[in-house]
Amino acid sequence: MSDARKSGKKNAKIGASGLHLSTHEIPSKIWVVGGGQMGGVIVRQLMANRSGMRPKVSVADPNPDVLKAMKLEEVEVDMSLSSLMKKEGKPDMVVLAVKPGIFTKQDSELSESLACLPQGVLGVSVMAGVSIKQLRDKGPNLRWVRAMTNLALSAGKGMTLLAASQDVSHGQQTYVYGLFSGMGRALWLPEESFDAATALAGSGPGILALIAEALADGGVREGLSRETATLLASWALLGTGALLAERGNLPELLKARVASPSGTTIEGLATLERLGVRGAIIDAVRAMAARSREISHSVF
Repeated sequence: MSDARKSGKKNAKIGASGLHLSTHEIPSKIWVVGGGQMGGVIVRQLMANRSGMRPKVSVADPNPDVLKAMKLEEVEVDMSLSSLMKKEGKPDMVVLAVKPGIFTKQDSELSESLACLPQGVLGVSVMAGVSIKQLRDKGPNLRWVRAMTNLALSAGKGMTLLAASQDVSHGQQTYVYGLFSGMGRALWLPEESFDAATALAGSGPGILALIAEALADGGVREGLSRETATLLASWALLGTGALLAERGNLPELLKARVASPSGTTIEGLATLERLGVRGAIIDAVRAMAARSREISHSVF
């Protein structure tokens, strides 16, 4: 196993448990702006009792259905960030889980409110394509962490990419790392690597879903029921992911172990190579990374 993987597991334990964090470094008041799918997952993770240090969590969202759902989970709610500020003063940490267009809209309530937050508040953004520089332009007093994650977060298997501005303290970095590691795995990267990494971590599940669907279609073609074929394809992906991510197997070595001489696997691999599937996937990663760069440049 590589040093990066070892350090990642160690840091995940430190962040999730709160070890090596002084009391003042643990946010006691956290506001989540946007209580939709991604924001809701983060809220539920924050509300989980870890070592008895559960913060007070509030959600700002104009959607009454979202607010109703959050109330049922005993979360404080309000219609906007400005309303929360009037009612509760300032947070220790604010999470932006809204669509980038809401954040970038000129003279929006969100922009004006972010600009009014005081020095030192920790800001975490899960908005796709919004850089740390763009975050600082809207919220100049905040210490920003940019997070790029995927839908697998809701299943506790998400991979989250993290980048921080230079003023984010080690303790704050550890807390954020622990938060996202508690919903899967997290990885600190230079922000300039985000577009390439997003193609794998953010868009990768879509590519794998296509592969799972194709495997299931193949099973149906060979006489399996749709339900059975989908179950087998899903577990093939799940088991392979566990062998690669949790046991540190390299893809090429795992493939070699499965592909026995004159067996079924090598026959299928030969067919895929003949059809150029490997090259198509590599080209797809390049296309996704290029699109990520385009989105980043067009956000503002």
